[in-house]
Amino acid sequence: MSEVYDVLIKGGSVYDGVSENPRLVDVGIVKDKITRIGDLPETAAKIIDAGGLAVMPGFIDVHTHSDSPFLMSRRLREQAPNLPSVKGNWNYLLQGVTTVITGNCGEGFADMNHWFDFLEKLKFGTNVLHLAPHGQIRASLFGENQPCVPTAAQLEDLKARTVEIMEMGAVGLSTGLVYAPGFHAQTYEIVEMARVAARCGGLYVSHIRDESGRVSEDQDRGVLKALKEALEIGRRAELPIHISHLKIAAPFEGARAGEVLDLLESARAEGLDVTADQYPYAAGSAPLTLLAPAQFLKYGGVKEEFKTREGRREIRRSAAVLFSWLPPEKIMISECQSHRDFEGLNLKEISESISEDPGDVFVDLVSAERPPLAVFFSQDPDIMREIMPHSYVFTASDGWTCQKDHLKPHPRCYGNFIRKIKTYSLDEKVLSLGAAIRSMTSLPAEKFKIKKRGQISEGNYADLTILNLDRLSDEATYLDPHRYPKGVEYVLVNGILGVEQGKPTGLEAGRPIRRD
Repeated sequence: MSEVYDVLIKGGSVYDGVSENPRLVDVGIVKDKITRIGDLPETAAKIIDAGGLAVMPGFIDVHTHSDSPFLMSRRLREQAPNLPSVKGNWNYLLQGVTTVITGNCGEGFADMNHWFDFLEKLKFGTNVLHLAPHGQIRASLFGENQPCVPTAAQLEDLKARTVEIMEMGAVGLSTGLVYAPGFHAQTYEIVEMARVAARCGGLYVSHIRDESGRVSEDQDRGVLKALKEALEIGRRAELPIHISHLKIAAPFEGARAGEVLDLLESARAEGLDVTADQYPYAAGSAPLTLLAPAQFLKYGGVKEEFKTREGRREIRRSAAVLFSWLPPEKIMISECQSHRDFEGLNLKEISESISEDPGDVFVDLVSAERPPLAVFFSQDPDIMREIMPHSYVFTASDGWTCQKDHLKPHPRCYGNFIRKIKTYSLDEKVLSLGAAIRSMTSLPAEKFKIKKRGQISEGNYADLTILNLDRLSDEATYLDPHRYPKGVEYVLVNGILGVEQGKPTGLEAGRPIRRD
């Protein structure tokens, strides 16, 4: 007697997430699992005709801040059940993403149980894993009084809090060493916390201390020096290393992609388990305070003593240096609570509209109670392309869960994965389609130990994305980011259709996933 499937995907070109080329086979699903792959009889409650379509594992985004909007806004937490685009995580689901990892850049929920309890009650649209966020741990322990060198007792508190979160099921420890309070931490502090993560079977994930090509007084390039620190942490703590949003940012000072790649490949040849992720855009996004020198900053903004007249003068002087390598027209405001009319404008346009010097605009914005989020056009597209095709570089967005048509997020929140496949694989052929798919499915699943996901295989969870490669199009732009891509026909999460014929179904089947 033939098996009766809950969902049967017929006649698609199946990319299993590992092999380079597809197979023309059917995929049978019972409940939340793939039970059969082959030439299957049409005995199913739901049959999807995938003729002419590409069937692949649901995409895994290892670097998101999908927790940040909920962490920062109690109002959003309360309203989320009545906001379908938020509850369903539509901006990820509609680009084929079925699993996201939160707690990146040292930010996010330090109380992982609280975060996962919220997700379970909300019935979120995608699966979620979480990292123990170093910066948030520091902030919760020390508040405004952040130590540069923690005492023995403070270090034990940091390690104990890391143990707590790892025992809640976090997959590793993350740092954001350019942000307050993460930039206070010295290497030995992170090594001690990473050793805790290692004992629990986790990995170390880092937004490194410097991503620029700037050459320092010791003649070492900023990004290389920062990468060496991350590698040293992995060596000393004896755990896998993952570099967040690998790039070279301005000022370049003659930097080349080969310098970064040679360093990582040398470490891999040495035996270190080091990988990275990358978003396929030449612009990043972060709070505007990222561009202010560390001495001005506290967790959440500028220190009060630098909001005085003399303090503002110091920030103004730093802006003059900043604009020498990243001019005002390359800094776009994407979210500004105090000036909604600034959203979508760059600092030059804002300064012209209000007849103020760009430096004074910068000072006003970074000194606000809640500094704005900005987009920085600070990268070289050719360097991005050169980094992209390497097998140890995964695809990730560095985006977050968005409310449809609210604010102006980076377009990577909506188009990241489809842009990678369409622009850089199908059109420009920077990497093969099979390699692009591996970079967002089986490779991240293996590195982050996400069991039974990331590969189309019998017995695995039925997280699947079905694309029409002929219609594929990334629609999101910097000025009009709330546009879903075209060509994403079906998405299944744990066997449930979250997207059908290109539209969300409203069936949320995501699960919080804890490390075993």
